[in-house]
Amino acid sequence: MVGTWPLLLDGAERGTVTASKDGAYTLIRARARYSGALKRVSLYGEAGELPLGVLSPEGEYVSLTRRFTRRELGAFGGGAEYAAESGSGGGGGKAAGAGTGGPAPEEEAAPAAGEGAGEAEARGGAPAPPGGALWYSAPDGTLSRHDGERLLVAFPAENVRVPGWAGGVVRRINGREYVVFPR
Repeated sequence: MVGTWPLLLDGAERGTVTASKDGAYTLIRARARYSGALKRVSLYGEAGELPLGVLSPEGEYVSLTRRFTRRELGAFGGGAEYAAESGSGGGGGKAAGAGTGGPAPEEEAAPAAGEGAGEAEARGGAPAPPGGALWYSAPDGTLSRHDGERLLVAFPAENVRVPGWAGGVVRRINGREYVVFPR
């Protein structure tokens, strides 16, 4: 697992998390410009949550350095998408806003099958930004986000069947299927 991902604190991107090989270990470094309360952060991806630790203050910044063995990373799988406060995102039954007092972000992995940016514009919606859209989860399992024009609300739906003309309402967000409605 090697790469760089955004670090979200208090619902905004404030820094980065970088993973690199260090001999038999994977070295993970997080650094953000942040002066709020101490935060425990995790890396989130398709396989769930990988707890990293507590960010330590360093002047105007907070940082964290941690080494993982291949065995410690094995359950996570390496499909990282972003880092955020522990227990705040990634779907997987986590309580929304745990430790933040607000909604937790989830990222949209990609538009529904066969829905490219041109097709999203053709049906009147704005295309998803590069890297996916930021979704906020609620305790009842719904997601919401603003697409620049309107509020979108997504309801969990496994194996839902919709008419052909409404195919764009079913989206896979963070590995789960949702039915998305404009509000």
